[in-house]
Amino acid sequence: MSGDGLGLLSYAQTRVLVDDFAPSYRFYRETLGLPLKHRDEAGGEPVDGPYACFVAGDTDLALFQRAFMEAAVGAEHRPRDGVDAVVVVLRVADVDAAAKVLESRGVELTAAPADQQTWGMRVAHLRAPEGTLIELCQYDS
Repeated sequence: MSGDGLGLLSYAQTRVLVDDFAPSYRFYRETLGLPLKHRDEAGGEPVDGPYACFVAGDTDLALFQRAFMEAAVGAEHRPRDGVDAVVVVLRVADVDAAAKVLESRGVELTAAPADQQTWGMRVAHLRAPEGTLIELCQYDS
């Protein structure tokens, strides 16, 4: 990975910033079933945050308490404006099957499984507790 002089080694992770950590943690851990990459210092699960890192295929998907990120960069706390700024895309083997599993876990899909012919894939959409848009996608490599 070049980075054009930056010394860029790899894409490290996607970090989703959340205000209410516990419901978001339960969603990614229990509802989506993502395995933890690290446990807390006591060997337990970091249910109350402020940080959790999950394994999502070959990369990491992390949750981070938004107030901590704001403090780290010296930013003032701002409320979310309701506009999607990021989509977390998870590739699955079968979108329809994954959608059924999530619905059985109480998830209400934002958009049911559908073919997106111009994208060359089948997708379904849902939202995490704080509104982050999640896309399940299925395509042949």
